[in-house]
Amino acid sequence: MLNESSLYSFIDEKEGFVLHFLEGQQLIKTLAIIHPLGGHGLSAFRDAVLMFEPFISFLKPQEGFGLYIDSTEPQFMLKIEANAQGLIRTLLLPENFNQFPKNIKGIARLTKVFGEIKEKQYSSSIELNGVGFHEIANNILKDSYQVTAKCFLSEESDQSILIMKLPGFKHQKDLAEYWENIKPKTEEIFKLSLIEKEKIVSSFKSMGLVFLNNKEVKFKCSCSRERMISGVKALINTGSSIESFFDGKDTIELKCDYCKTAYLITKKEIP
Repeated sequence: MLNESSLYSFIDEKEGFVLHFLEGQQLIKTLAIIHPLGGHGLSAFRDAVLMFEPFISFLKPQEGFGLYIDSTEPQFMLKIEANAQGLIRTLLLPENFNQFPKNIKGIARLTKVFGEIKEKQYSSSIELNGVGFHEIANNILKDSYQVTAKCFLSEESDQSILIMKLPGFKHQKDLAEYWENIKPKTEEIFKLSLIEKEKIVSSFKSMGLVFLNNKEVKFKCSCSRERMISGVKALINTGSSIESFFDGKDTIELKCDYCKTAYLITKKEIP
């Protein structure tokens, strides 16, 4: 049985860099069950989650972010919502998406929120002109977060690492040079597919890094029966009749797009 996934944070006090290592094997396994994709679609979904989930390292307590990719070519919609507590939920439409797009065209929006995805604090968008998930993530780091940072993806395991350059260090390497220096050891860690905290921390300490902290990362959907009923009421209040909504039936089944939980709603529950 896999351990719960975690995001581990380290600092290179000598070189002036912070590293956030995402061990995401259990997270990807859970999401693969919720989103039963196959082949290229699953690979693309995996890459997107592993590239963007380390962004929670920028969040303060009670903050969250929402990443929304509306692609016109190929046509798909991806939503990744996460908070500072390490909870994440995802949505991918169409549900049977089976491509691995390397040249996405469309719009990517990043929204920073406070609380449970309620009050928007900051929102930015970038136009996608034929780029892949790797470029989208790193462009958002550069243009939206305005930090010198990059995320690198493991080819061997469901893991990734985000490296950020700290300001105020003299004679500091640039990020590309620093990555080339630590890349061989980092890729060795990727190949080991480590899941135990002690082994992960020990491996990065052997590179001269100082362990800061780690937090669990797992899927959690905020849907509920009450929220589904509220959604139905809202639709009816905007002009739809209750009879047309239920199509002459006494019950209707609604499914959450994020976790696929089905709720049987009765007409009597809608006043």
